[in-house]
Amino acid sequence: MSTLKLRRAAVVMAGMALALGSLAGPALADVSATGPQGQTLTAAKAEIDPAGESIRVTGTGYDIGKGIYLALCVSKGAGQVATPCVGGIDMTGQSHGMYWISSNPPPYGVGIAKPYTDEGGGKGGFDLNLDVKAVDDQGTDCRAAGVQCVVYTRADHTRGGDRTQDVQIPVTWKTGGGNPDPGTDPVATADQTLSVDVTGGALSLSVAGDAVALSAATVGGTATGQMNAAKVTDQRGSSAGWSLVGQVGDFSGDAGTIPAAQLGWTPTATGDGVTAGGVVQPGTGFGTAAALCSAPTGKGAGASDCGAALKLGIPGGTKPGGYSATLTLTLS
Repeated sequence: MSTLKLRRAAVVMAGMALALGSLAGPALADVSATGPQGQTLTAAKAEIDPAGESIRVTGTGYDIGKGIYLALCVSKGAGQVATPCVGGIDMTGQSHGMYWISSNPPPYGVGIAKPYTDEGGGKGGFDLNLDVKAVDDQGTDCRAAGVQCVVYTRADHTRGGDRTQDVQIPVTWKTGGGNPDPGTDPVATADQTLSVDVTGGALSLSVAGDAVALSAATVGGTATGQMNAAKVTDQRGSSAGWSLVGQVGDFSGDAGTIPAAQLGWTPTATGDGVTAGGVVQPGTGFGTAAALCSAPTGKGAGASDCGAALKLGIPGGTKPGGYSATLTLTLS
């Protein structure tokens, strides 16, 4: 009986990662009002066309270390957060209906938040055009009974409980102007940014067993068998592809040797874009490494199975006895 021992070679690995951040916001505007820390909020006008218009809003004396929102919101009274804000939440930094003002935003807010104008002494200001209207399509109506809307600043979400940046300017609405259509069946919406970190894994190799017993064969005949299946797992996320090759040494035993070239195989492979290596005939082959299976660039992700039918040609001058050799599989 001829015995073939299987040995695994070392493997390669690689990795990757994503991050996303998350974000939130709201805010408001008219005439002048003074806040708890002496900051001043000024709106160019307080009587607004309900159909909507853009008004200049400025602020001075704000704590430059604290980010704020500026928007038109529904007042809940002194010391309370004014909410909801007309137009809802803007997460792009492109809306003129609300602004995030901060000179030191979190990393995800860079390029979205507008920095203060540095007034010195730790104080900052701003000068912006705020788009205001009486009704939005989310159901907020500043003209409804009992509703008072205000141009409003408040601390941003990094200091949600800080009321020191709250400044409110009440607004009124012109009569005989435009009448915005709130639409029918308004739908309230709220956005959430989802984030996940993806970590790459390794390129690895495992085999179903480490020994194969070939069939008995006569001198001048052929011994056959099936290689233990090899599983290649590619979790690198790199789409780099891979190659699995095999090489065998001479079969040796007490009675002598059988050259490695006498072993042949017919490879098989399953997996995403994985191809089997070429057939190697007994007597022509395993003096050098031969491809068992491979995956080109962009293929071979996940798990792939490779195997081979084995044939060992027994030379006419071989002395009877037991012989064995080591087949080494190398993944790269």
